Amino acid sequence: MNAQHPRRKTPESIHASMLPSACTLDAVSTAQRVDPYWDELWVPGSQANWTTAYGERYRRDHGAAPGVPPRLLMDDGEHLRLLTANRGRIARQNAWSVMHAYRTVTAEQLAAFTGCLKFLDYRSAPLAASFSADLVDLGWFPVPRQYSGIKPGRNILYRPAATDVYKQLVEPTLTGPESLTVTGGQPWSSGGQYDRHNVLAAELAIRASEWLPIGTVLGETFASVDLLLGSGLGKTVKRPDNRRADGVIVRTDGLRIAYEITATASRGLESKVRRWAQALAAHPMETSGLTVVFIAAPHPRRKDGTNPLTAIRNAISDVVLREFPGTGTDSPAARIGVASWGDYFPARHELSESFFRLEADFAVGHGKGAAKWIPRGLLDEQKFEPWTATFDATAVIDNAPLLGATPYWLREAGKDYTELIGSPIERAGEPVPHPAPAKPKTAKGRPLGTGVGRARDTQLPRRLRIIA
Repeated sequence: MNAQHPRRKTPESIHASMLPSACTLDAVSTAQRVDPYWDELWVPGSQANWTTAYGERYRRDHGAAPGVPPRLLMDDGEHLRLLTANRGRIARQNAWSVMHAYRTVTAEQLAAFTGCLKFLDYRSAPLAASFSADLVDLGWFPVPRQYSGIKPGRNILYRPAATDVYKQLVEPTLTGPESLTVTGGQPWSSGGQYDRHNVLAAELAIRASEWLPIGTVLGETFASVDLLLGSGLGKTVKRPDNRRADGVIVRTDGLRIAYEITATASRGLESKVRRWAQALAAHPMETSGLTVVFIAAPHPRRKDGTNPLTAIRNAISDVVLREFPGTGTDSPAARIGVASWGDYFPARHELSESFFRLEADFAVGHGKGAAKWIPRGLLDEQKFEPWTATFDATAVIDNAPLLGATPYWLREAGKDYTELIGSPIERAGEPVPHPAPAKPKTAKGRPLGTGVGRARDTQLPRRLRIIA
């Protein structure tokens, strides 16, 4: 069954350098970062080249020259000292949080998310110690640097290592607020990686938060069905599986736009569409605020018929027409859209008009025997699904600054967000110690804890607070 869809004109676009970016670090703004889609980084495949500290030590100990500088193979005492030092503690934890949330990121993406340019250098203390401890792996694009246009020192990728180092070595050294900043209460992310796919998902999150009027963005780790439809909303999902979107863009009114980056038309595509359609059919907009967009992102110049755009359209058309008929507000047809990376970003570092509207096609038209696709701007709150939430839809926006993975420009620099989680005694559910007056004062009449002279007010220790 072929899906009818509108013929698109070549999208009008503008180079990122012509617009003011929310990323105030020009060196890692969209206009300066390597373009992970258009820069021919992945030919002939989609996997990066990786190395681990264990592998490098093994080669060194068996007479082979290691492929990394000696600084990245420090002894246990040295890397533990650096991983637990107070200096650079917040930036270090933010870097781990980004890797945890997005699973594979480039050095430039890591610097852009955290606002820390030292992460452009893999020899910097936090990254060198993280690699040396087998907490993260080090990778690079599979094309020669001289052909990729990559600036020296930026041809690097990071991912969480498939080890238990975080649980065994790092987590015991963190306070509760620090652990929350790194993982958001989710298990430390490690294991199977899809490099190009993950890097594109992270890039979309950065660009959306950098250029669009949205509430926040979330990585794959926070895009599970349970978090989107269940526990993340204070509810319960029956039989939640391990399925996750690749990321989430949250509108200012709390509507969630979960996105799936799709490079090829895999055999499981229709099954993936069906599972999302089932989830959406069971959870109306007012109780979930969830939409899903499949974004076709094939290798841009490959002419072997692998572009999944038509396959995505056909899969959605088949599923919604056959199993979930209807085009009402809560229907899967009205909440599962299709877009193209090339339409959003038609050339290197260029942003199109359709990206600024987050335009996607939905099978909500009326055709004979096939879906008819209608373009709709996901950021157009007046035209796309005006909705009334039956839950606190914007709480995720308020709470997002607690995560180190939230782009730094969506976290107010130096702001103390600890009040969002309360003090340790409040989190433990313990009453305030008594006897104590409602507004205790010192013998001289000042409120207890008030600073005097150059001394600031008494506060919780820094490690028990979450400061952006």
